[in-house]
Amino acid sequence: MRTRHGWTLAMGMVLALGACSSGSEPADAPDPAEASSDTGSASTASDVWALEPFTDLEPGTYFIDPDLDPSTPLRVTYEIPAEGWQSWIGAAKFSADAYSHVGLSITTVSNLVSHGCRDHSWAEPPVGPSVDDLAAALADLAPFRVTSPPEDVSIYGYQGTYLEVTVPEDQPFSDDGNFVGCPDGNLLSWVAAIDTEPGDAFYGYTGPGYTEEF
Repeated sequence: MRTRHGWTLAMGMVLALGACSSGSEPADAPDPAEASSDTGSASTASDVWALEPFTDLEPGTYFIDPDLDPSTPLRVTYEIPAEGWQSWIGAAKFSADAYSHVGLSITTVSNLVSHGCRDHSWAEPPVGPSVDDLAAALADLAPFRVTSPPEDVSIYGYQGTYLEVTVPEDQPFSDDGNFVGCPDGNLLSWVAAIDTEPGDAFYGYTGPGYTEEF
């Protein structure tokens, strides 16, 4: 996507609410351990959490524990097909100026901020407990605008919800890369498993037109 501020990020997200698992797995889904054994990925996949953020990734197989809880069976295995990607809670690919990039985040979302610009405290009560609750809250989070409303989708036999939100073109943004009127010049949104302090949340928005697909 191109805006008056240059190329901006399109971020894909695979999200889950930790309290919600009902209906998320098809009846004929293979056991995760068996699936890993069949593909050989269990012995060859690298743990992306073991790497420093934004480390260059070699092409190959990686895995992530989305909720950072070893007592749960959550695990996502994915392929990095070519050079140019860096480690993240998934993977990210940046241009030389770091303003043109794409990324995939795989995480458990426990909450959202109260307002993306004016109030970065976590929503109270927390968002949840269902995926529909999370999708509705994301669609209603100001100042972001919904560019594709929540809809039911399925992929590889799994059921989910898809939506797309965008930083509006009229969101005040300064030449030095700050969102005017927002604390520290940042927009914030979803609270991931790596966010542990009140007020922590994703803040990688680079300007108006930035789009996320959830």
